[in-house]
Amino acid sequence: MLIHYKKPEGILANYIDHFWEKKMENEADIPYEVETIFPEDQVVITFSLGNAYFRAVQTPKDFQPIEGAIIESLHTFPTYYKHQVGNHIFGIKFKLGGLACFCSVPFKNFNNTNADISHFLGTSLVGLISIIKNSNSFEERIGLFEQFISPLLLENRTKKWERLNKFVELLESEHQEINAALYKTITRSFIELTGITPKEYLQIKRINQSLAYFAQNKSSKNQELAEMLGFYDTAHFNHTFKKFTGKTP
Repeated sequence: MLIHYKKPEGILANYIDHFWEKKMENEADIPYEVETIFPEDQVVITFSLGNAYFRAVQTPKDFQPIEGAIIESLHTFPTYYKHQVGNHIFGIKFKLGGLACFCSVPFKNFNNTNADISHFLGTSLVGLISIIKNSNSFEERIGLFEQFISPLLLENRTKKWERLNKFVELLESEHQEINAALYKTITRSFIELTGITPKEYLQIKRINQSLAYFAQNKSSKNQELAEMLGFYDTAHFNHTFKKFTGKTP
């Protein structure tokens, strides 16, 4: 499997986490029949440059073909992918709320799904898709996308995104109390710029922390992990873990 990965530079590094690309040229490049991606707190744009790949949400059935250029939302359910020989995917993963800085369309109710890229970024992308498909290298594709996205940056949305980042700091602080009025403001900001609530964001973060902890500590106990991550009790942790991953801890 051919894999590329690169961090952005300049002003786009504020909003984009990284660029990536993978290409399956033969059967040996596909290590598993179904790839599982657990809860995700970053929006991804993908350009399918080869054969269609397939995606299912929540359960590994009813796979839908993914072609062209799409935006994959944040997801609170596990997402499953089927790859095949001839897949060639170029992707851009945005930081939390980062893509919202480039489009005026709110992200409310946009979660656990995907949309054509034109829904958020306009029909001018039709030409870009063709240009990217005909480009010759990962670096060239990055340059083309940067040229397209940079002029779309919106000052008013950027200010909202900066406030969102401050809200995230408050949410993740163990010593900061948040009153009801402020939490309501934070919730509106989250839903508009990310499509999920602050509660869902924190749950995604905690579940991903638990997955990383389980990977490093095979003998860890659910009770100690629940306490460490701030769940009410073991039952609360087990319920949340199954809701977001489809499996028990």
